Amino acid sequence: MNKLEVTFQLHTVLQIETPNGRVTTLQYQMQRGQTIEEALMALGLAIDPEQTLIVVNRQNVELDYQPKDGDVIHLIPAIAGG
Repeated sequence: MNKLEVTFQLHTVLQIETPNGRVTTLQYQMQRGQTIEEALMALGLAIDPEQTLIVVNRQNVELDYQPKDGDVIHLIPAIAGG
């Protein structure tokens, strides 16, 4: 099978406000071998990899990571405060 399904968990400022409420989770069907970066571009999500932690299965990964079927991909922006 060439397709797999993953879930993107959007944290804090990456969550999407819509008239129907806040979107915190996106289900995405992607091609096997597609990277997180390619999936984000297809979804229209722009992240700064220098300011965003990408976590899959409790491990930090990079944008070139190729997810596996059922992976939950957490996008966690760095938040600074004072």
